[in-house]
Amino acid sequence: MPEAQIEQVNYKFNRITTLPPLPKTATKLLSTMGDPDVTIDQVAKIIEQDPPLTARILGLANSAYFGQQREINTVREAIIRVLGMNLVKSLSLSIAMAGTFDTSACREFSVENYWYTSLGTATLARMIAQRASLSDTSIADSVYLCGLVHKLGQLLLANLFPEEVSAVLTEHRQKPDADLCSLERNTIGVDHMEAGEWLLNRWHLPEAVTQVVGFFGISEYNGLYRFHLTPIRTASHWVSAEISGRQVPLSADPAMFKVLGLDEAACSALEEKFFSQRDELQTVSRLLD
Repeated sequence: MPEAQIEQVNYKFNRITTLPPLPKTATKLLSTMGDPDVTIDQVAKIIEQDPPLTARILGLANSAYFGQQREINTVREAIIRVLGMNLVKSLSLSIAMAGTFDTSACREFSVENYWYTSLGTATLARMIAQRASLSDTSIADSVYLCGLVHKLGQLLLANLFPEEVSAVLTEHRQKPDADLCSLERNTIGVDHMEAGEWLLNRWHLPEAVTQVVGFFGISEYNGLYRFHLTPIRTASHWVSAEISGRQVPLSADPAMFKVLGLDEAACSALEEKFFSQRDELQTVSRLLD
């Protein structure tokens, strides 16, 4: 984000003193993100100390999306048999952070759409990163976390400025081709990506996450996290277009070839794979609403 914008965002949000700190569960989970020695039992214990989070993780593990034949009754089982360590940590962290914000006063804001966009972006971006055969295979898991939280700023703005965000969303529905971030800046003074970067920095999320959100709108970004940002940006735009009924092919984004080396056939295969999971993703989004 350019320096002038950073100053404006900091000024806008530093006057706010009512924001809650990062939830304790999220803080503990965050400390495990870079620890290669953390065990399944340690992660399960952190999650199980938060009963609502535990219920959501078990609900996800038992959902049709993961197609389990036998009921999952513990977080440890969910990690071992269904979700895997990195997926559980990313989902739990994003759910814990999202639960900090009350968006009920924002009439036009749909929590279900927020989760579908976030989960859809995370899922598709991870598929893209895996298909691109990047030299660092850990990028795919990092990309998934980035996708889950890249729209977190929407929750922050809906929580802080419910009337203004409702007005923006109403205008965007009437003018679907208008840029949502521009509408937010005109009405609120900052957009949800700027708000998200500010919040994620404040909560000390990994640098890859803050960089993806901070440079999301910079199409010429070619920095250290370009292999994180490119799948996220492409997936986010594609999922948003899919929600609005204005679907465009993945191959229309030149970065798919120029940055990730994926041709039209690979893009079509990724779309087909995503569509095969769409109904289940929508079900999971309703579970998180």
